[in-house]
Amino acid sequence: MAEEEVDVDEEDVFLAFAQRPSPPRGPLRRAMDKAFFIFLVLFLTLLMLEAVYKLLWLLPWEKFGDWLLRTPQKEEELEL
Repeated sequence: MAEEEVDVDEEDVFLAFAQRPSPPRGPLRRAMDKAFFIFLVLFLTLLMLEAVYKLLWLLPWEKFGDWLLRTPQKEEELEL
């Protein structure tokens, strides 16, 4: 099928969406927007913390234990 090409100026497209300014948001709507934004930030923070926890859980912590605590292996061998 052949599509017909319509001569539309770029300005006409923008004018279709900008017929009048949007009305100001009321105080209840602004409070709901703020509450939703806070909820969204907390939810995404919890998701990121859970992902970091799961990634850190997979690390072999036994191998890193001495390195993290800076305990030299020679000192442990002397105690044995």
